Amino acid sequence: MGPRQELVVAVTEMPQARGGRLADRLDDLFRTVHPKDRGPYTPAEVAEAVNEAAGERVISSTYVWQLRTGRRDNPTQRHLSALATFFGVSPMHFFEETEADRDTVPPELVAALKDGDVRDMALRATGLSERSLRAIRDMIESARAVEGLAVEDHRNRSGDSG
Repeated sequence: MGPRQELVVAVTEMPQARGGRLADRLDDLFRTVHPKDRGPYTPAEVAEAVNEAAGERVISSTYVWQLRTGRRDNPTQRHLSALATFFGVSPMHFFEETEADRDTVPPELVAALKDGDVRDMALRATGLSERSLRAIRDMIESARAVEGLAVEDHRNRSGDSG
């Protein structure tokens, strides 16, 4: 894998509501944050990238798999920090939700905004009328259907009532 900053991520599905378990949260990241035009990372790819970035062996692919599946659930701060850095989230993502977390940017949004085209479209949509935003939303849903991607109503996830 190349340098971390060259990674282009795709959001293939919206994560489920954040559960209390580390494994659930890590699995959500595996399922939703990965390079564009391919499936999720393998535990081996994650371990290799983490170790490469650290310049030493920090974590094994087996341990990544154990954390993801819940077979192990008490990683060190170093492991959590490394996994968080790899997936582009705060290490606090892995802990129980607190009042402060309610305003935290969801990881699927962070992943989507790493794509320059998505970010540009979002910024250009600022200030448009509700009617124009609905038209754009409809066009995006149509494009997702044509490309065989999940077509879902995500407005409730973002807190949008309309």
